Amino acid sequence: MRRQIFMLSVVAALGTSIAYAETVEIHGSTTVAANLLTPKKAQIEKAAGVELQIIGNGSGRGLGDLVEGKVKLAMISAPLADEAKSLKAKGTSFDEAALRPFQVGAAHIVFAVHPSNPVRSLTSAQLTDILSGKAKSWKDVGGADKPILVVCAGKGDGIRAIVEHELIGGADIAAAKREVTNAPQAAQIVSQLDQALGLMSRSSLNPSMTEVKTEKDITQPLILVTMGDPSPEVAKLIAAAKTAGNE
Repeated sequence: MRRQIFMLSVVAALGTSIAYAETVEIHGSTTVAANLLTPKKAQIEKAAGVELQIIGNGSGRGLGDLVEGKVKLAMISAPLADEAKSLKAKGTSFDEAALRPFQVGAAHIVFAVHPSNPVRSLTSAQLTDILSGKAKSWKDVGGADKPILVVCAGKGDGIRAIVEHELIGGADIAAAKREVTNAPQAAQIVSQLDQALGLMSRSSLNPSMTEVKTEKDITQPLILVTMGDPSPEVAKLIAAAKTAGNE
């Protein structure tokens, strides 16, 4: 009986190994990873029959790794044209026509402040003034007489690119800012500094900060990108991610 149970365990283990015999490494947007691929990883792996290795290194870096042939799949959370333009501006040469984008979901972008900040809502015009550097103090938008510090990811990040496009016509954020490498760092800074205004995905919010209400709902696409048409295995993975992202 024990031998029979042991053999069944071995068969089960081998079955699992065969099901996920291929590993697909994905680089790019931490927003895509945090909002979809990481929380739904087991579901997507089961449906696609592959194992995912998810590296959140930012939309721009992920797309760069894709065009350089380091990975078969990249995650971006801003329009492909914007990310491709930014990548080319850094000197990377590639055939943009060969890129294939697949939107698999969407995420809400929010503005967050320290709980002690009395500002609870901002109009689009006020946000534009802040990001363009016109409004430099919270006093300018109904708050305390303290300098505003915008907390955001570096240039080329998906969330930042969407916010810049929607509120300041695609220009670079001109406000005093602190650039971070990932969403957890942005959340930590906002929860510690009472003058901070954080740009982040709603999934990054936690009880140590407060979401500021805005009149404009800003969303960002969750996109997977391939160089050329995807292989059957990658196409199946993309389809599984899209199903999970639209539930």
